[in-house]
Amino acid sequence: MARFFEEIFEKAGKTPNSDAPPGEFSGKINTTSAPSFFSYEIRLFLCRYMPLVSIICFLLWSISLRSDFSWDDADPEILDLSWRMAQGQDIYRNINEMPFVFSTYTPIYFALPAFILKLTGLSFLPARLISFIAVIFIALALVRLSRMWNKSGWTGAWAAFLLLMIPAFLYNSVRCHPQMLAVAFSIWSFWAFLHNRRYYTLILSPLLALLAIYTKQTQIILPIAMILYLALRNRKWLAPYISVLAIGGLIPFLWLQKITDGNFYYNSIALAKLSYNALAVPGIFMHHAGPLFIFIGIALSFLFKRLKNRNLEEIDCYLLVIVPFTLITLGRPGAHGQYVVELLVVVMIYLIRMPIPLKTAGKNIWVSIQILIFFIYTPLFVLLEEGLHKRAANRAYPEIYHILENTSGPILSQQGSFPLFTRGEIYVQLFDFAGLSRMGLWDQKKLVDEIEKQTFSHIITEFPIHESTGGADDLERFTPEITEAVTTKYMLLKEVYPYFIYQPN
Repeated sequence: MARFFEEIFEKAGKTPNSDAPPGEFSGKINTTSAPSFFSYEIRLFLCRYMPLVSIICFLLWSISLRSDFSWDDADPEILDLSWRMAQGQDIYRNINEMPFVFSTYTPIYFALPAFILKLTGLSFLPARLISFIAVIFIALALVRLSRMWNKSGWTGAWAAFLLLMIPAFLYNSVRCHPQMLAVAFSIWSFWAFLHNRRYYTLILSPLLALLAIYTKQTQIILPIAMILYLALRNRKWLAPYISVLAIGGLIPFLWLQKITDGNFYYNSIALAKLSYNALAVPGIFMHHAGPLFIFIGIALSFLFKRLKNRNLEEIDCYLLVIVPFTLITLGRPGAHGQYVVELLVVVMIYLIRMPIPLKTAGKNIWVSIQILIFFIYTPLFVLLEEGLHKRAANRAYPEIYHILENTSGPILSQQGSFPLFTRGEIYVQLFDFAGLSRMGLWDQKKLVDEIEKQTFSHIITEFPIHESTGGADDLERFTPEITEAVTTKYMLLKEVYPYFIYQPN
């Protein structure tokens, strides 16, 4: 295995000279001497064995997954919508009608698991399989881009393994969420655009970009970046590219509006304007994208030089657009790892395009330091930062399922797996509707009344609602009014760490 990956470095290209052709990157290998404890042999060892360590971390992450439970509360809500679609129900709905659920995303990702769920029944596996297949396609795109630029796919393959060492990418790699599939469509749209042929650039690329947008509506970065590039470098193709985007996007939009009685736009666009907190951006960015800070810094330094020379390529425009867009989106509530996935992939593509550092990884000390950070942080993330909670949740859920299966009536739960796999549906998406109530877009009295009437047979939280106001994630789901109603009308039945089960008092 180690010898297989060692060929990546044996095949490394020579350092480009200063008179590189227009549009080509140029630079010199960083041969800065390193301390003896960080010798060339140690650095080369880190680079050689990084793919093997990434596989181990991925396997450790994957073996804790369950087909009928998720410790992330967003996953069951997305699976619930796919399950509803599989049963012929609408996922773009009037939010004033029970159950209080609707789709905040565009439909492609929901439709794919729904088709498989008709055959398998309710399970997380089809949705997670689609996300993993998307990871494979992202890796294939990196290999193809590496061949296009470097005449070899080795650097792209190595970069793909490094992505799996980044916790935000690893977290979403087998998750029930549209983000990974949407990014895969965007990256292949970028690959098609680079061919500089009418069919690829003006038809295939915008159509793949539209598939990304109809998987997750925030995937507008790639088409904006390519429009910027065409405006700067190839204006005769600008109008055709925009035309294909406009026509190709409008047709499914009108069809979806018609079959959903206008709820498609209302749910996925109008109701997506939740509260915003700019002060949260630095902390969220450092937590989720920060582990790649050395590579991000290297990429931005090259971009700055390219901007000064006014010699931008397509990948420059992509990075130029995605950095501010990502930072802006991180101020929204619920901003977590999925918000930075595309940025992480684009940074790795940018490094593939450069003569350094990936193709001379053993000689570049900064690459080795970046890898060393992941050698330390990623196992800790899998085993401790996320691992402690997910292992506790996995131990708890069978007992809670047993309690719920012996009772009847709807369940209000912070963790959506409990009502989904015991009642066959989620009664209310707490995160979405709590946010809508704060924005004045939904009257939460509808839910408060149901709590006060003790409609729910059980209410399940991840914090002791009678004793505290909870953490930031809890407050995103439980408003003061809901909390007061629960504490008045419900009492603690049982604590099964990390969950608290309440029943009518």
